[in-house]
Amino acid sequence: MLYLHITSRLIMKPKQPPLTRHMFSVLALATQILTNVNVAAQVRQIRIPGDILIGGVFPVHSKSLNGDEPCGEIAETRGVHRVEAMLYALDQINSQNDFLRGYKLGALILDSCSNPAYALNQSLDFVRDMIGSSEASDYVCLDGSDPNVKKQSQKKNVAAVVGGSYSSVSVQLANLLRLFRIAQVSPASTNADLSDKNRFEYFARTVPSDDYQAMAMVEIAVRFKWSYVSLVYSADEYGELGADAFKKEARKKGICIALEERIQNKKESFTESVNNLVQKLQPEKNVGATVVVLFVGTEYIPDILRHTAERMKLTAGAKKRIIWLASESWDRNNDKYTAGDNRLAAQGAIVLMLASQKVPSFEEYFMSLHPGTEKFERNKWLRELWQVKYNCVFDALPESKAHRCEDIKQSNEGFNADDKVQFVIDAVYAIAHGLQAMKNAVCPDDAIENHWISRYSKQPEICHAMQNIDGSDFYQNYLLKVSFNDVVGKPFHFSPQGDGPASYTILTYKPKTLSKIRRTAEDEGSQSDYVEIGHWSENNLTIYEEQLWWEADHTPVSVCSMPCKIGFRKQLIKDEQCCWACSKCEDYEYLINETHCVACEQGWWPTKDRKGCFDLSLSQLKYMRWRSMYSLVPTILAVFGIIATLSVIVVYVIYNETPVVKASGRELSYILLISMIMCYCMTFVLLSKPSALICAIKRTGIGFAFSCLYAAMFVKTNRIFRIFSTRTAQRPRFISPISQVVMTSMLAGVQLIGSLIWLFVVPPGWRHHYPTRDQVVLTCNVPDHHFLYSLAYDGGLIVLCTIYAVKTRKVPENFNETKFIGFSMYTTCVVWLSWIFFFFGTGSDFQIQTSSLCISISMSANVALACIFSPKLWIILFEKHKNVRKQEGESMLNKRLCANSIDEPNQYTALLSDSTRRRSSRKTSQPTSTSSAQDTFL
Repeated sequence: MLYLHITSRLIMKPKQPPLTRHMFSVLALATQILTNVNVAAQVRQIRIPGDILIGGVFPVHSKSLNGDEPCGEIAETRGVHRVEAMLYALDQINSQNDFLRGYKLGALILDSCSNPAYALNQSLDFVRDMIGSSEASDYVCLDGSDPNVKKQSQKKNVAAVVGGSYSSVSVQLANLLRLFRIAQVSPASTNADLSDKNRFEYFARTVPSDDYQAMAMVEIAVRFKWSYVSLVYSADEYGELGADAFKKEARKKGICIALEERIQNKKESFTESVNNLVQKLQPEKNVGATVVVLFVGTEYIPDILRHTAERMKLTAGAKKRIIWLASESWDRNNDKYTAGDNRLAAQGAIVLMLASQKVPSFEEYFMSLHPGTEKFERNKWLRELWQVKYNCVFDALPESKAHRCEDIKQSNEGFNADDKVQFVIDAVYAIAHGLQAMKNAVCPDDAIENHWISRYSKQPEICHAMQNIDGSDFYQNYLLKVSFNDVVGKPFHFSPQGDGPASYTILTYKPKTLSKIRRTAEDEGSQSDYVEIGHWSENNLTIYEEQLWWEADHTPVSVCSMPCKIGFRKQLIKDEQCCWACSKCEDYEYLINETHCVACEQGWWPTKDRKGCFDLSLSQLKYMRWRSMYSLVPTILAVFGIIATLSVIVVYVIYNETPVVKASGRELSYILLISMIMCYCMTFVLLSKPSALICAIKRTGIGFAFSCLYAAMFVKTNRIFRIFSTRTAQRPRFISPISQVVMTSMLAGVQLIGSLIWLFVVPPGWRHHYPTRDQVVLTCNVPDHHFLYSLAYDGGLIVLCTIYAVKTRKVPENFNETKFIGFSMYTTCVVWLSWIFFFFGTGSDFQIQTSSLCISISMSANVALACIFSPKLWIILFEKHKNVRKQEGESMLNKRLCANSIDEPNQYTALLSDSTRRRSSRKTSQPTSTSSAQDTFL
């Protein structure tokens, strides 16, 4: 009938302005579509008279599950509470005579039945008078005659509309109202698309966009390190746009969506979707998408919870395997959410709620409503609520035993007003403040006085500008610019996009009857099973740790892969951002990001967190430390060697004039002993921290000490060899003590001069050496093999000494000093050959190399000290009778040598022992005499 009415008006009025014709054409098409909707015979609306009408659209009834009826059960909180919140706000505004200077605000409130199509049909009542006209001259009949107009009545256009609640309803409503330039303020719709002023240029809301809600949900997931979640959304604008906003924000924060499930609005499809959801969301391991993000309509959630409890066979005390992270569509006042096994599925759910406060004055007002009062009777939906809620009847006969609704009054016990009550009141006040600002601008002197004269005067009319409000001007210049303190004292204003302030309260469902959920003493005193655990406002998240239902160290895990340990990199699986395998980095590598390892520079090492490198030379520079075992052992050997050598020197000084000391060659003996002390002292040089001076002493001292030691030995063995190898009577040259000292000095000088030239060519200094990636060793500025080159000369002396020791091994028995020198050379060669292999075999451990070098040097000196001087010390200290000069024997020998006419005196006689002389005497048939003690101990 409505469609016929509109089209007949179009036929009667053939000439219309282009914009009007376009507007009506669209409206006619929309009305034709709505003929497919089965509308109830009775129009579900209430009217409150007033000078200026404000429309209202609320889900007083839920959506019907029966296709034959548009409306289902009555909704107390989301429906009746919001209707009464609007009426309460109008009462408060109308009670202030100076607010609009006597103008009274009326209301036309419609029931959307949570159905977008039905809501659109209902909302046509807002524009009926604008579609029609009160001027008969505007109409022309088909036959050319004037139409019959029964009665002209004053138009009462709707100035603005409060609603709807569901985003899908608000979108349909906004598309209708924009055609007639009627401003719309929603107290509950959070669809992000509604902020698009190109599509919804007259839409505003007292709640924030879903974009902010998605940001809050993502930040909660980031806060608890939930990087792998599932997403469930309803197949409507609220669910799809909310899901898109969440996915957009999740990508920014590196959160992956494990599973997306789109819940259909048909019962069969809905059941199948829920079955798929429950089947896929049961994590069997320690990792998985435990958290499920819900962006669904309010009516879907009870069925989701019920199917989840049935499929997962949930029981009280069972381990929580799914955690719901729900948007503000979760109705905490809906008993169906926690009925039966739904409570088991809902426990622990984290729910976002638009940050709103209780309005005590409204709650007092609502509690005062009871049948028979004027404010109760003006809202006919209250009668239906009473009948359903209290199972009573109105107007029962006196003899009837039915429960009379007129006798029932509400109780404060268990009463919780709807969470959006504050936003409904804010929406009404925003429109009122906008009207006040507009009236002050366009009708500054207009007023409706309420004194005694007006009681008997004609009903005054409001000014023309306020009677025919330009919606575009009202919306842009007045409504969006309002600023006031709302009913709870908070400042309110719209954003440039027409959105309300973004602020959310975060709740968790902690049933008192389930002991496994941790509760505090403060929780126990609360009547509600929902506990506030935090707050979010404009990218500022606050979580109350003590209110969480899990312990601080037992946060639920919702990840695809556990974080890699320190020193491991992520190896992504099939380019999946949140799923990976862990691969170990090398010890010397650090992580430039989670997936790539990079080697530190030489001399640098990764920090403990493997996020960078630090300079090893600043904190872990290595050099020989005096307290380490690698230094203590060589030091002890060197100290004992020095003490032993000094003891020998003391003995030699004391017995300097005895035959044994003289026969051993005092000059070379002292050179040998001083050289040994120099060798022992090299241990302290090698163990000292490298510096220019230490490195200079190391490069010259070791070679020079060895050259002195082995040059003296070489001179000794060479002297003996020359004496015994000469076949003539001529005395060998350069066998005197002075000659021996000079020769030794010349041989040692070659090494010293070579070392000084080396120091001049390569000045001494220190450098950092890197034997391994994790070591920085402070060492001298020449490589170790260069140091070995400097000892090549000393090696040559050792070889020569060894050769001459071998050549003189068959000298007469009593010339045993060469045998001891030979044994010393053999041992020295073995020691140094072993050290060379040991040194290069432990090239990565400088401490072992340095310690072994010190020990080898000390052992070389020890071998020489023991082999050469121990026999002499034994005679000097323990066989003193052999260390005396035999004067008589020496005199007789001199006489024998002088009288002997057969053998010519030669250099050997001073070296021969008693046995040698006896053998010689037998050959010459001459008696022998005793040799001197000096000859015996050479």
